[in-house]
Amino acid sequence: MLEPQGNTLRNELFDLAVNRAAGYLERTGGGKVAVGEDLRRRLELWYLRTRFAYRLPLDAVIAALGRYPGRGHSWRGGPQGDWHLNHAANP
Repeated sequence: MLEPQGNTLRNELFDLAVNRAAGYLERTGGGKVAVGEDLRRRLELWYLRTRFAYRLPLDAVIAALGRYPGRGHSWRGGPQGDWHLNHAANP
């Protein structure tokens, strides 16, 4: 069964938010992603400044980031998704 277009767009928006937040944390933390309250504190400014992030619950983004396995991974599948290893386009 196909997902309604609104759900697909919302999932894509969530994926984008999680991946951008992970990149932000890597850039601002020397490659180290924070956890717990430190993670929330570091993401609050990003959340307020990112044009689309306010449409998503920060707690859901933080929950996804709490399972971040590290560089080379991206989030896919919306709020129920998971981290996937990125494969190089040209080996």
